[in-house]
Amino acid sequence: MATTGRGGSLRRRSRRSLDRESILAAAVALVDRDGLGALTMRALASALGAATMSLYDHVPNKEALLDGVVETVMAELEVPACDSGPWEERASRIARSLRAVAKRHPKCIPLLVARPFATGRSLGPCEAAFGSLTEAGLDREHALIAFRTILAYVLGFLTTESAGFFGGVGPEYDQDALLQLGLPNLAGLVPHLAGRDADADFDAGLQIVEQGALVDWSAGVRRTP
Repeated sequence: MATTGRGGSLRRRSRRSLDRESILAAAVALVDRDGLGALTMRALASALGAATMSLYDHVPNKEALLDGVVETVMAELEVPACDSGPWEERASRIARSLRAVAKRHPKCIPLLVARPFATGRSLGPCEAAFGSLTEAGLDREHALIAFRTILAYVLGFLTTESAGFFGGVGPEYDQDALLQLGLPNLAGLVPHLAGRDADADFDAGLQIVEQGALVDWSAGVRRTP
């Protein structure tokens, strides 16, 4: 009868315990720690203590792995029940939750921005968001435009926030320097930039975008749900 050493036994137990969920969780953890560029099948297998080829039984290729990372991150979103409040409140909760989840996984933000939501689990929050917009009285065409606009706002805010763009108009420019450069509008903003509450800014912008979603662009008249 064939025997195996301790290492072989560990490898077999690791392979038996592998499944898609554990692989994707490890992939997110790897990206969180080392960045998106470090995510390879070999590095992921090493983190799991498994053979590289064993991953392909659960994740067929790198593209599927990236889709799975997006799915795993999106699965953390709070998706309110359809009877848990008015549509504006539910839509805002989804948007705020997306920002909160992305801030927990800042190194995954490029994936959230660049890749479509391609799996059933990652599409769940989208379904809930469309339900809220439909409840607001939007037809499917209008709901699609509104959804894309709100999503673009959230992802755009996240991208600029994570890049430090909201820190000011430039580290070398104070109010007097901006005035000397002939930039009075930017100079006037300087007193308003210090100590800003990013959460409050996000919520204020989100409210503007959501209210804009109710505008009938064909007639220029705001809808009243």
